[in-house]
Order: sequence, then C-alpha cells, then structure tokens
Amino acid sequence: MALANESAVSSHLKVKDEDFGRTLPFFGDRVRSVGIRLPKPIGISLFTHQQEDLMNLSDFKVHGEAVGDLLPDGASQTVNTTSIIAVRGDVWLLPFWGFNAMIGKAITTSDISIGVNDLINDNIAKLELNGMATTSTITSIGTTLAYGHKQFFTTIDAQYVSTAVSGVGVDLDALVVTPLVGFNIGDSGWKVVVGGQYQDYQRQLKGQFADIRFSAKQTSSRWSTMVGMQKEFSDNWEASLMAQSGKTREGVTFMLGKRF
Repeated sequence: MALANESAVSSHLKVKDEDFGRTLPFFGDRVRSVGIRLPKPIGISLFTHQQEDLMNLSDFKVHGEAVGDLLPDGASQTVNTTSIIAVRGDVWLLPFWGFNAMIGKAITTSDISIGVNDLINDNIAKLELNGMATTSTITSIGTTLAYGHKQFFTTIDAQYVSTAVSGVGVDLDALVVTPLVGFNIGDSGWKVVVGGQYQDYQRQLKGQFADIRFSAKQTSSRWSTMVGMQKEFSDNWEASLMAQSGKTREGVTFMLGKRF
C-alpha cells in the first residue's frame, strides 16, 4: 500500500509568515525567521489507494504439518486487487520531522491459482479460485523526515501497517518506506515528485478457515517506482495523485486534505 508524506518543505517567501509564534512545530520560528514557509503543522486527509499485487505462494502447511507433496513450491500464486479508503492524520513536531496515523477499510479481490500434485499422472493440476473477496481493517502509524532547498525538496516516509482480514482469521503486518524527491513549480502550488516505495509484507500467511488452520509463505517484489503531482490550494487545502509500478505491483494513490 502507497502511504507517502503529502506536505513537504515549501518555497521561500519575502513576507512575514502568519504562523510566527505557533507552538508547533517546535523551533519553527527559527526556520520562519530566515524566510522559509513551513506547512501548517496539523493535517487531516482522505486517503484512497488502488493496488494490484502478484504474489507467489509456497511452503504450505495444514495444522502445522507440511503438505509439500500435495502442494509443491513454485506452483501456486495469487493476484490481489485491493481498494483502500481511509482517514489519515499527521503532525509536524519539528520543522523536518513529523508523525502520522491512519485507519480505514480495504476490499480485496483475489484470483488464486493452486498447483496440486497429480500423483497418478505425475503432473501439476491447477485449482482456480477466482473472485474471492475479503474485507479488512487497516491501521498504520508512521514518521516522516523532510528537507528542502530553494525549489527542491525530499521526504522519506516510513509506515508500520497492520491489516486484519475479516472472516478468515488472517492478520498481516507490513513495513512501507517511501523516499521521494520533488520540485516546486514556481509559486503555482504545483509540485512534481518522483521516487520509489518499498513494501515488506509479512512473509508468512497464517489463518483459519472453518476448523482448518493453514499457513503459506508469500513472496513478491518489494520495490516499485513512483511518480506524481501534488497541489496546494487556497485555505490550506492540498491534494496529491501518485502512480506506482513495479515487477509485481501496480497502484495509484489519491489524497485530499486540509492543514491547520
């Protein structure tokens, strides 16, 4: 999932900043005194994300017992298409260091292909389970570092994401790291950003379906390339649109928020 900071260090202004004297971010007035405008310290936004992942499945176990003779490694995979809608909040505690949290819902549709050993004919039979839908609750906490110089800026955002899948007893954890560099297009409020995203999902998938306890190892490419645009509007509204593409992942993220 694409979880990147949407408010980076902005361009220089020649007028006194209206936020002089605010408590947050701490030491903010030292930065404002040299003519650098900081983003409003508190933000809340609507977060939407669409992502398609190809994951290879291996090391199947049922009730803790390996079933590799029946379900061989390298013969199974799943294509997951996930839609997320969430509310995200963030706060800058220092001019270059902020924290954020998010909670939302995800709907995932999975097309699963299970390779089963045909012991009689000595080949692999495919069991196709298409359109399997699940609903999940997603929560995350994270931190962001930012730096800007003239029209250029860079951010690196790290998120710990927890996903609880309803109905099958599956809980998944992930580390998502998003380094970005960007360019402010004059005083237009538009920004161009490029970078990448690292998604390190929990490798071991565990759950229970009816009375059957199962587990499997899942693997996919961890890095994807990101490119997008950000826009600052009047009254401290902001929006961003980011696209990502990788070896086993495609996605798009849209955020609309307001800063205070």
